[in-house]
Amino acid sequence: MRRPPKPSHEDILWLQDYLPYRLAVVATRMLRDAAHVYKSRRNPLTTAQWRTLGILANHEPLTATELCRISMLHKVAISRALAQLQRRGFVTRQRTDHDARARTVHLTAAGWRYYNELVPQMKQQEQTLRALLKDGELELLYALLERFDDFFAAKGGR
Repeated sequence: MRRPPKPSHEDILWLQDYLPYRLAVVATRMLRDAAHVYKSRRNPLTTAQWRTLGILANHEPLTATELCRISMLHKVAISRALAQLQRRGFVTRQRTDHDARARTVHLTAAGWRYYNELVPQMKQQEQTLRALLKDGELELLYALLERFDDFFAAKGGR
């Protein structure tokens, strides 16, 4: 079987110059580094559990559907995370007044305690990353990320 001819240098998609790839690699490295905080505890969390706790701390109460949309995790991952967090006593689910099928999720006192124990370490870790940037660069980075968010929101959130 003959192999197709190798494309010219100009026709190759060089990953070091491909923006989606570069952003994904850096984001993955940052998230893996952050995972050391919540995975190295005596009673560790999974990434989906941490993300769920963090989102609830920012936006509670939420439904599972809203958690999926905000976290960009699949509904199966959120469902499992919620079940595990509920077993650990970190969240409760309550029926909503307007839809008997929907349930809102709230952090419990134990969930808030666990979250509050993690936050100082997460903030310290983030400070290390922020220290890599010069004056004005963080604001510029956030402005650029906001521009990408707006672009994808206009496309329908894909």
